[in-house]
Amino acid sequence: MWIKNAFRDYYKPKLRRTLKHEPSQDEIDCRFEEIYSQTNSILLVGINEGVGIQFYEIARFTKEEVDAFRDNPEEYLFNRFGGGWFKLNFYEGPTFIVCVNFKPKGEPKWQHLVTKKSDGPIPS
Repeated sequence: MWIKNAFRDYYKPKLRRTLKHEPSQDEIDCRFEEIYSQTNSILLVGINEGVGIQFYEIARFTKEEVDAFRDNPEEYLFNRFGGGWFKLNFYEGPTFIVCVNFKPKGEPKWQHLVTKKSDGPIPS
């Protein structure tokens, strides 16, 4: 599962220090499930601005919402938001876990979500 692989650098070193040995697959799986059950996510989209790319928040997801699309996240993002450069940031409470990038190709459907409130440009 892509989420478990993405989270590995977040939980495995601390688990190793806590256990004082190399964790077994069962211990790794158990720790992942503990963390994953408490996650929330923020979706950002990248917009070329001058010579750089600025990312703006366009959606928030609960763990249950991510569960609904975790088998095929790129398809879900494309169907709901269209094409673009997306960063899906995962958090355990307020603590950042990892950012996973997705770049589905196609026409963007997200421009109306980047507003003054998100400190982003207002689409024309």
